[in-house]
Amino acid sequence: MRSPEIAELSVSLDRTHPLPLPQQLAGSVRALIDRGVLRAGDALPSSRAWAARLGVSRGTIVTAFEQLVAEGYLTSQTGAATTVNPALGQTHPNRRGATQRPGGAASVPDAIGHASDPGRAPIDLLPGQPSTGALRTPAWRRAWRNAADAELATLPLAGDPRYLAAVSEHFRRMRGLARDASSFLVTAGAREGLALIVQTLAAERAPSAPVRVGVESPGYPSLRRVLARLGCELVPLEVDPDGLRTDRLPRGAAKPDLVIVTPSHQYPFGGSLPIARRHELLAWARAEGVLVVEDDFDSELRYVGQPLPTLTALDRTDDGTVALLGTFSSTVAPTIGIGMLCAPAPLRERLLATRADLGTPASAVTQLALADYLASGELGRHAARMRRSYRQRRAAVLAALGDLPQVEVSPMDGGLHAVIHTQRDEAELMAACERAGVRVSPGAEYWRAPSAPDASEPTDVPGASASGSIVIGYAHLSEAQLAEGLARLRSAL
Repeated sequence: MRSPEIAELSVSLDRTHPLPLPQQLAGSVRALIDRGVLRAGDALPSSRAWAARLGVSRGTIVTAFEQLVAEGYLTSQTGAATTVNPALGQTHPNRRGATQRPGGAASVPDAIGHASDPGRAPIDLLPGQPSTGALRTPAWRRAWRNAADAELATLPLAGDPRYLAAVSEHFRRMRGLARDASSFLVTAGAREGLALIVQTLAAERAPSAPVRVGVESPGYPSLRRVLARLGCELVPLEVDPDGLRTDRLPRGAAKPDLVIVTPSHQYPFGGSLPIARRHELLAWARAEGVLVVEDDFDSELRYVGQPLPTLTALDRTDDGTVALLGTFSSTVAPTIGIGMLCAPAPLRERLLATRADLGTPASAVTQLALADYLASGELGRHAARMRRSYRQRRAAVLAALGDLPQVEVSPMDGGLHAVIHTQRDEAELMAACERAGVRVSPGAEYWRAPSAPDASEPTDVPGASASGSIVIGYAHLSEAQLAEGLARLRSAL
């Protein structure tokens, strides 16, 4: 790992420029990475040395570094030098820090990516990326210090009792779910929790009888891929802007063994399942003997009105038919790798039998740290801060794109993404976005036939014919990056 001299890092800051100095510096560092001056693993000069060289306060440098750490360009550890992220090729595949870009020293216009620069790097508007820059508070650091100092004993299969108690209290206060700690299990996130359920059901069936899983269409692509990997037979279930169409659920021989629903925030449309449909879904599941898996996706990131109670809260507490999957990927960070599963007692015992063979997926340190963080009340305060920030970004998306003719931006009542529908061919639209220098997700991926994950044709459901749809994320970028990205996207649309 080499340490570039400050003289190598050709950076200039313009105090007359409308961008704040920390954003200018962050943009210049990105440009240095693009040009190969800074490479993955390089150690940066200290904030004090750089502040002296540029004639600015150390706080300016620290603020810029924190923004770049949050975006995945840099890594920082207490007592060690700040470095260019060694995994930069994975976090930002188009900015590997090894390819020389044309042009000279980075200037402020290059750093912020003006549209007149033909060699500008693309701006990542892909969904599924929360902002993590505001996470590192004293309460967060204290939770991890305490967990690291604790005695590490063997944990129960369900998880550390302190973690489960904190999760139970969190769901009671934040989601109106009154279930005690004995109803919960620790997971390594939503996918692991879903895999645990499917593996438990599959072990109770004949090998030649795959588990049939009803999935929302359109729906979250990664959950479909998990199910396909586990050998499930996928059954598409129709949705509309309000969520799952409970009046069109299959019955009898056509019914699935379980269904996965996102009643709090349907992905990608963003609707919240009305209370009448929730009761209809529960009645159908009880009558048909179907397990309902509730993915509490983005439930705490709601910007319009109050969220409805969880589907699980409407279910029976003793012999219920709903299992709740929860995670901290949106409110904390996807890389935290921990979540929870709330299940009725009979199902919970079956899940624990599977867990006895597979082992506990989350480390004791992580469980203890999250238990401390939850018990302190800091997660609730952090979520409130992020809701305010994301609400402003949501308004920026609507202001930038909402007035375009023949372009419809979904209401985005919550979450970290927006769905944009146009009348254009999707391949043409994706090519226009690439030319404009923005990375977005194609809408067809969310409608793709779940029974054939690699198929190129979307399913025959409402909205699937609107081929010119894209999904964007707006949570992870700085204000300047988001403004530039939306400007580029507007030109593409």
